[in-house]
Amino acid sequence: MPKQTFFNLEPERRAAIIAAAVREFAEHPFEQASLTKIVESCGIAKGSMYQYFEDKKDLYLYIVDLAYEQKRAYVSRAFGVQGDIFAILDEYYRLSYQFALDHPLLHQVANKFWDSRSDQLRTELEKGRLSRARDFARVLKEAMAEGIVNSQLDPEAVFFVYHAVGKELIDHFAQGCDDRFLQQVLDVLRYGLAARD
Repeated sequence: MPKQTFFNLEPERRAAIIAAAVREFAEHPFEQASLTKIVESCGIAKGSMYQYFEDKKDLYLYIVDLAYEQKRAYVSRAFGVQGDIFAILDEYYRLSYQFALDHPLLHQVANKFWDSRSDQLRTELEKGRLSRARDFARVLKEAMAEGIVNSQLDPEAVFFVYHAVGKELIDHFAQGCDDRFLQQVLDVLRYGLAARD
């Protein structure tokens, strides 16, 4: 988290640092992002940045949190949707796509977080994965109990497929994603690949 000195800055200076960091972390994963480029972009001395954040990781996690705070403002509405797990997933991905359209740099920051291979982020990535798995497991358990999802399926296998397809779908948003394509991907999650009458 930022030090109090960061919050003591005038709003314009804070906004300039955040904007420069968002641009850099949207363009590069954590391990390739340059703190030097960030400070040059917002016109401050590199030493000053250490008065505001402990290190690059501290700044990075703050920016990732900002990105997810914005994204949650969009997708949280999906969990209030009336209907089954598939209606929730449908709305979740539609809202995720709207977030990607409205905030492309923040969308890229969030995506690059999950793509990171840095040992420095291993703990945060694992916590994020466990949190996602718990949330999905709760919704899946209810859907299986209601007979909406095949209760014979291994929940871990279902999460694996959901997570893999969902990650690829969200990554694809940057290339454009029309409603038809989105619906077909969601239909594969819902119905599988078997031929139906």
